[in-house]
Amino acid sequence: VVSTVQFRSVCTKWKSLFLSDAYWRKRYRMDQDQDQEVKRDAWFFLCTTGQFSCAFDFEMDRWHKIPNPAIPRTSIIAAAGSILCLGNLVADCKILYICNPIKKTLTQLPPTSRVQLIHKATMCLNKDARSYKIVVAGEENSIMSALMNSRVYRLYTEIYDSIAGYWRMAGNPLPNAKFGSDPGVWCNGLFYSITEMPYGVVRFDPENGVWTELDAAMPCYISTPSLAESNGRLIMIGRVVNNLNKATEKILIWELQNMDSDIIAWTELQHMPHCIYSEFMATVKSYSPLVCSAIGDWLCIATHLSPRT
Repeated sequence: VVSTVQFRSVCTKWKSLFLSDAYWRKRYRMDQDQDQEVKRDAWFFLCTTGQFSCAFDFEMDRWHKIPNPAIPRTSIIAAAGSILCLGNLVADCKILYICNPIKKTLTQLPPTSRVQLIHKATMCLNKDARSYKIVVAGEENSIMSALMNSRVYRLYTEIYDSIAGYWRMAGNPLPNAKFGSDPGVWCNGLFYSITEMPYGVVRFDPENGVWTELDAAMPCYISTPSLAESNGRLIMIGRVVNNLNKATEKILIWELQNMDSDIIAWTELQHMPHCIYSEFMATVKSYSPLVCSAIGDWLCIATHLSPRT
């Protein structure tokens, strides 16, 4: 609509073209043709806890305010395409919601079978089948052990398929590979997530329901790593910290090489220029986590404690 208004403002002749019956007849035929899809650049969606979230439109170079669903005690815990998954990562949560903020639709999913406290949630789209999957990993409950005086976790993984319409159990998460704060990414049909310190990467295969730990050494002195997927490539962004005085030195970008072979390794691709790094990190603490998202060949790097991206 905005583009149409802009074109109509160019001159009288252009305005008459966009008001003609021939234009609207052709536009109607294009809308009715299911085989023709309007391809647009993806939006960078910035979630907030207020009444609105923000989406950056690269094509128009502007931010859009999008109302958040008014569901008490929930927040956006996963996203894929234009679909958001809402739940609670702090308290017990067996009910999740699916929301499309553009179409303003909201759907309540069936309750999970066993997972009550979610440790990790993610979702992926199948554009060909017009469907999505949600994967949640977490605990059924925690039991206080009288002998050890500690909590005993029972970890499970469940998968929801929008076509089937129900949850199914999958393989249990690795007990020693606790999930870190990084949301994780999907790459070539597999889900990758960074674990807590000492940092590592775990991978989940939704077809076979199996968790595995990636046999790739993490870069030395890396801090607050975050994963992104760029055109089928697994990318990692993180700080490199001087091990002597703990001073942050720079932000680096790595790619996981030889993903389909037995010998895989992280290879350095690029580092953030010092001038950009100094401005970006001016108001940020050394321990502030990085948040990264990829759109095609573009990487968006942000942090919760800085207004810059």
